[in-house]
Amino acid sequence: MIAIYANASQQIGYGHVMRQIALIEVLLNKQHKVTLFYRDLAPQLHDKLSGMGVVLKFAVDEIALVTMLSKADILIVDDYALSNETIIQLKNTVKQLVIFDDGTYQEPLEFDLIVNPSDVVDTIHKAPRVLQGLDYRLIRSEFKSYRARESFIEKSIFISLGGTDVKMLTPELCQQLVASNDITKLVVAVSSSCSENTLTLLNRLKQHAKFELHIDYPNLARLMSEADIAITSGGGSLYELMYLGVPTIALVLVDNQSQALDSTLNNAAYQCIDFRNKQPDFANVVKQALFLLNSADKKRKLSLYGQQAIDGMAAERIIEALD
Repeated sequence: MIAIYANASQQIGYGHVMRQIALIEVLLNKQHKVTLFYRDLAPQLHDKLSGMGVVLKFAVDEIALVTMLSKADILIVDDYALSNETIIQLKNTVKQLVIFDDGTYQEPLEFDLIVNPSDVVDTIHKAPRVLQGLDYRLIRSEFKSYRARESFIEKSIFISLGGTDVKMLTPELCQQLVASNDITKLVVAVSSSCSENTLTLLNRLKQHAKFELHIDYPNLARLMSEADIAITSGGGSLYELMYLGVPTIALVLVDNQSQALDSTLNNAAYQCIDFRNKQPDFANVVKQALFLLNSADKKRKLSLYGQQAIDGMAAERIIEALD
């Protein structure tokens, strides 16, 4: 059995589970049986994974998790919250322990395989094999048919600051952007797990003809590919947009996204803005977005470098390492 431990909720966002879906798709195609263990899982993702044929198992706490995984051949951990003690127990319980390392666990730990998709920060942990760099940025299969990006809507902007928009930034950003005459269309994607206040404010913006709101939209790849430019967070969506060749402004919202600022890809494959301040500078984002929107040369360069950096083959490489 191949087991995955990951969580998704309004508080922590959907990023961990969403990137594991890319791996799960390939595992299922190779006839592997996959079980996802979780403590929090948004209903939309529960339904999606169940429909894919993934076995879902709720773990009430870490003690229960270790017990439930006693027969796992491979365990893939994509989570920030497990204690070091539980990680050590799992290493002694399962045959092969794999970690997706985003630099969260601060004390060195031992694993059998480390996947660190950062092109900036080296892992501090130890394993016989370490998969490091952008070759291991997972891209879901739904994006692959849109990579050619044969057409897009000129002067349109796609916005997604994480499925749950944990910091509730999207309404204010959209309020400022929708007033610009340079923008023909403003397309926003969120999940129904956003706060009620966020959804209320976004729904009010639908009075503007250029504003388009999508809640739990099943084909984000299409929405992304149709945009002239995009504004997203410095997480997984950034690399999906790079794969599609959509010129993107990435907002660093939390510390574990800060590597997007330090990467040599910043200002080459995307533009990055540190947005961790207590008083976010929305005006600067609007200024940068409008400049990019009206710069054909800059858009062309970002698109080219973005697609060169992300080839969409990460899942196959990781599974080869598991075998």
